[in-house]
Amino acid sequence: MSSPVSINFEARLRKIRGKMEEEGIDLIVGTRLRTLGYVTGAFIPWRSAVIIPLQGEPEIFTILLDVERVKDDSWIKNVRGWGPAEGMYLEPLIADSIKNLGYDKGRIGIEYGQEWILASGHILASEYDNLRKLLPDAEFKNATPLIDNLTLYKEPEEIKLLRRASEITDVGQQAVKDSLEVGMTETEVAGIAEYAMRKAGSDWAWTLTGGQEIASGYRTAYAWGGCTPASDKIIQPGDNVLVDLHAMYRLYYGDLSHNYIMGRPSEEQKKLSDAFVEISYTLIDEMQPGAKIGEIARKALRVAEKHGYGSNVLFGFGHGIGGVGNESYPLILDMQPWSDMELEPNMVEIAAVVLNKPGVGGMRLEAPVWIRENGNEVLPKTPIEPDVIEI
Repeated sequence: MSSPVSINFEARLRKIRGKMEEEGIDLIVGTRLRTLGYVTGAFIPWRSAVIIPLQGEPEIFTILLDVERVKDDSWIKNVRGWGPAEGMYLEPLIADSIKNLGYDKGRIGIEYGQEWILASGHILASEYDNLRKLLPDAEFKNATPLIDNLTLYKEPEEIKLLRRASEITDVGQQAVKDSLEVGMTETEVAGIAEYAMRKAGSDWAWTLTGGQEIASGYRTAYAWGGCTPASDKIIQPGDNVLVDLHAMYRLYYGDLSHNYIMGRPSEEQKKLSDAFVEISYTLIDEMQPGAKIGEIARKALRVAEKHGYGSNVLFGFGHGIGGVGNESYPLILDMQPWSDMELEPNMVEIAAVVLNKPGVGGMRLEAPVWIRENGNEVLPKTPIEPDVIEI
């Protein structure tokens, strides 16, 4: 078990304010789930905002029914409620707060941009329009890159929390390995893993792609399929079983995918498995400080091509991970804007391999890799090699 750790949120706030000064931002209205968690230290699932002024106390706005719980969980005690009724709408409350802080004619940072998940929390067009009307003398600027660049490099305490989250996903995979048998449904397997991880300290099956993702048989082999919410499909002899587990520990994520084969694998399954293992080890070996992302992706792809699976492997080989919210930046992808970006110490990236051959099966690797000063460390300890389950 990892020792208890404590994030210094006041130091984090000073770091944010330092970047605000550099970029000429007087106040940030943070609305994304990742920003809310990073700044407040609380899980805030509702349409909410955290106000971060250069001078003055930060303030949280969340739905009225959750104010007291958020106040209890966050280090910020200035928490106000809003609601979907006249006199309680979110934007006027935010505008009043900005006026009271004296920044109604200042440069206001808001969070807008693109995300690949639905519930990212970027400011809505209606909210942006309303704030511009309520604060006509303010200048609005995108603060998304500021927060993204700060969260990209993990603090020592964050590494400890990510390590513990990965330990919990290892517990979940071991529970699945000990229990997995023909005749189970995918949802049953998800429940086994979820129960084990909750007992080990997981707070939430965080992914919005279905919690614990379980696929078996043909469902593992969707072309480039990297999203497999558990279904009521019954696991059969000979099936590949893909178990992609998600834990959260004190707002930090674990993400670990492992593969099982029900009974003696066929020659095609062996061939696929051998290729998967070599691609995975190559990918992890290449994720070193100073390595260019495009070159990492190209080397992994070349191994897939060597085995004859160039068209069966997803050409994205990883993404970021961190605290609650979507820290997908940067992607391990040989395309701009990623190709020329270099991995740097204290980034944590998911090493991801999605190798699916319809008619045979599919396999998936997801494992957090901590980029260190000299080398890297895979945080979970579950082996990459698929497990063969005797039946």
